[in-house]
Amino acid sequence: MNGIRMVMAAGAVLVAMAASAGNLILVGDSTLAPRPPEKRIGSWGDSMADKLNEGWKIVNVAVGGRTVKSIQRGKVSSWQKAQDAMHPGDFVIVQFGINDASPKTNKFVSIPDFKAEFAKFADVIRAKGATPVFCSPVTSGTYDKDGKFVHNTSRAKYGAAIREVAAEKKVDFIDMTELTSQILAGLDKTAGQDLYVGKTTKDDKPIFDTCHPSKAGAKRYGEAFIKDAKDRKLAIASIFK
Repeated sequence: MNGIRMVMAAGAVLVAMAASAGNLILVGDSTLAPRPPEKRIGSWGDSMADKLNEGWKIVNVAVGGRTVKSIQRGKVSSWQKAQDAMHPGDFVIVQFGINDASPKTNKFVSIPDFKAEFAKFADVIRAKGATPVFCSPVTSGTYDKDGKFVHNTSRAKYGAAIREVAAEKKVDFIDMTELTSQILAGLDKTAGQDLYVGKTTKDDKPIFDTCHPSKAGAKRYGEAFIKDAKDRKLAIASIFK
C-alpha cells in the first residue's frame, strides 16, 4: 500500500511540474516564423512570450514558405526539431494553409493530403506526451477603392480542413482566420495597414503586404489567440498569465 501511495505521489509531482513549466512549440510558416527584433515584420506566436507564466518558454521552429509537407524535409527538418523539443506537458501550436493553398506553385498540397498530415501531427505530438493545438491561417486580403478590407478567401477550405481534423482527432482548434478577420473588420485602411509589414517591392512595383503581420499586428493577433483560449477554457489557456 505504501508503495502505491509513493507512486501516486510521484505522479502528482510530475503533473504539477508539467503544469508549472514547459515549452510552447510553434510549428508553421511565415506568420509564425521567428523575426529579428529590429525588423518591422512580426511573429504572432513569438508575440505571446511575455504573456507566458513563469517557467514557460517558446520554441519556434516555424519557417517562411513551408507547407505541411516541406516542414518535414531536410537532413534535420523543422518538424524533427519540434519533436526533439517536445516533452510531456508541452503544448504545440500547428498552423499551415497559406503556401499549401497555392495551386500554381510546387508548394501546393491537396486537401486530402493536407488533412492526412495534420492527423499525423496530432498522433506524433500526443505520443510525445504533449498537447496539440491546431490553428487556421491568419487572414489576408486587399483594400478596395473605398478603403474597406476585402478578405482573401482562397485559403478558406484549408482552414475548414484543419477544423475537421481537429474535430476528428479531438484536438483544440483556434480559428485564427476568423479572429484576425474580426480585428481588421473594425479598422479603417490606415489603422489596418499598421498591422501589416508595410510597403515592399515586387518587380520594382510598390505593393502593400497584407499577409505578414507587423510587430503591432502580431501582438494583436497573439492577444486574440490568448483571449479565445481563455474564453473557451481551453487547456492551453493555463500557461498564460
